[in-house]
Amino acid sequence: MDRVQRIEALEAEYQLFASQRSDAAPTKPRIAAWGLVKAGKSSLLNMLSGHASDEHFQTGDIRTTRTNQALELNDYVLIDTPGLGIDADDTQQANEGLDKADVVLFVHAPPGELDVEEVALLDQLRNAYGDEVGERVVLVISQLDKLQDTDLAEVRQTIERQALIHLGTMPECFVISSTRFKSGVEKKKEGLCIKSGIPPLVQHLQMLSKSLTNSLEAARQKRLARRALELCERIDVAIEQDIKLIEQVTQPYVVKTKAFVELVHGAQQTFKNHTSDMQKTRKKLDSL
Repeated sequence: MDRVQRIEALEAEYQLFASQRSDAAPTKPRIAAWGLVKAGKSSLLNMLSGHASDEHFQTGDIRTTRTNQALELNDYVLIDTPGLGIDADDTQQANEGLDKADVVLFVHAPPGELDVEEVALLDQLRNAYGDEVGERVVLVISQLDKLQDTDLAEVRQTIERQALIHLGTMPECFVISSTRFKSGVEKKKEGLCIKSGIPPLVQHLQMLSKSLTNSLEAARQKRLARRALELCERIDVAIEQDIKLIEQVTQPYVVKTKAFVELVHGAQQTFKNHTSDMQKTRKKLDSL
C-alpha cells in the first residue's frame, strides 16, 4: 500500500467511524453472524429468525451474501455478514458488521478444528471486544451432521481450547444443524428441532440480549473510544512516516543548501577582509 492509498484508507476508516459514532444510541442488541465463506451463517440466521422454509437471508452453493443484511426481531437485530477470506470488499463489509455488533456468532463449519485463518479471526475478536470478549462472542459449530459424535466431541474440545488460548476466556459454544432444524420445522417433528441444537442457542441469545439492554450505550461508547484511540495511533504513525519521507526527499537539498550558505558566508568574510585591507591602504595614502 503506497502513501496515497494509506491516506485514503485512513480517511475512509475515519468516515466510517464518524457514521458509527452517530449510530451508538441503544435500540436493541445487534447480533452478527461472522466467519469464513460457506460456514453456514445465513442458514443459521434463517433458523434463528423463524425463516426456516422461506429464506430471509439468501443461501446457495456459491457465496450469496455480499453486503451486510439486517433483520429486526422482538428481542434483537440479526446481522448477516459476507464470508471472510476470499474477496477484499466482502471482508470490509464483514468487518463493518463486526464494528456494529454487540454480540458475534463466530460460525465454524467442520470437518476439523479452526484453521490458521480462523485463529487469526479470534485474535481480531479479542482486539474488538477487549475484556468483554467472553460475553460478547458465541462460538457456533455448524453442520454437525458431517461428523460422528466421537469426532464432533474431539473437534469441539480442540476449538474450545483454541478459543481459550486466543480469546483469553472460554465463551459459550453451541453445536447446531440448520438442516436438521429445517427438516423438523417442515415435518413438524419437535424431536428433530431439539436435536438440531438451535433451541438452546435461541434461549441463550434471548437471555443475553435482555442482560445487555441496559448497558448497550455504555458498551458501544467504550468500544468507540477504543477504536478512536487505535485510529489516532495509526494516524500518528502515518504522520511520522510522512515526516521521515519528507526528510528523505529534502535531505540532499539541505546538504546542498548548507554548502551554498557556507560558500556565501566564506565569500562574505573574504570580501570583508579585502575591504578592511583596502580601507587601511587608503588611509595610508591619504596620510602621505
